[in-house]
Amino acid sequence: MTDLAAYKLAARSPKWVPKLVATDLDGTYICLEHGLSDANRAARVFLETQGIPVVPVTGRGPRLLDLTRREIGEGGLLIMGQGGVVYDGRTLLHREFMSRDHAEHILRLIHSRIGTVRLGAEDGADFEAPLRLEHGFTWPYGMDESVHVESDDILGSEVLKFFVQSDEVPVDELAARIREFIGPDDAYVTHSGIGFVEISPPNVSKAAGVQYICDRFGIEHDAVLAFGDMPNDLPMFASSGRAVAMGDAHPLVAEAADDTASDACDLGFARYIAGLFPEFADQLPALAARPETEEAGHCRPPR
Repeated sequence: MTDLAAYKLAARSPKWVPKLVATDLDGTYICLEHGLSDANRAARVFLETQGIPVVPVTGRGPRLLDLTRREIGEGGLLIMGQGGVVYDGRTLLHREFMSRDHAEHILRLIHSRIGTVRLGAEDGADFEAPLRLEHGFTWPYGMDESVHVESDDILGSEVLKFFVQSDEVPVDELAARIREFIGPDDAYVTHSGIGFVEISPPNVSKAAGVQYICDRFGIEHDAVLAFGDMPNDLPMFASSGRAVAMGDAHPLVAEAADDTASDACDLGFARYIAGLFPEFADQLPALAARPETEEAGHCRPPR
């Protein structure tokens, strides 16, 4: 039996208790329509009072650190940029990036094999720099943290990740086609279900971010409980003791999961934690019955 199979098997035990919870944010811990619920927030507080850290793991770039901290709270560990950036509170612990030369090499391959695409990029050196988008790139959120630039100005000297968008090729197919000629030693290729492919350095994924935390605190993979809903969560699912897909997860994520929860807007995270911990289950009915607050009711923040 492989190590992966062994720790997946161990995490199926009814007596299993995680030592770390890693959760995607948008569409998993945070409802896309209403924001972060009181119930999900309370589930995190409960876990942490039990000595179980909850680590948000998001594709959001670090330019959105302020927004993200306002949503989830100032303290604790936070993994951003598809695993390329790790914070404790607001203290930067770890970052990964690719050089402009390497990114340009990958882009030349994409243009030669795929054809016309539009690009965007997150700066790997200046985390306060806006997201740079090529003219015509369809960005699904507000432009407060973004700017349209000429093609030659998309990439900085260091690149946290860059985006590839096509009008001709659906995003699942686009990611699969890029992986045919961009191997894992060159870059990590994924998407989060919002209309474009994301390309990160080869040693970056949500799994790598969680691995950094586990190594730092001496936590084994079989003790990690992971929640997610989109293909960028798949590496984290594969490397965690138990992986839980939300009820409205991408089909590939649902197939890869060890278990399922209801969707984020139905308090799936909190309900799953209540199923593991009866003492939290006693709190859930009152939390679930609370009316939505005006502060909580907002659309998904820009990534």
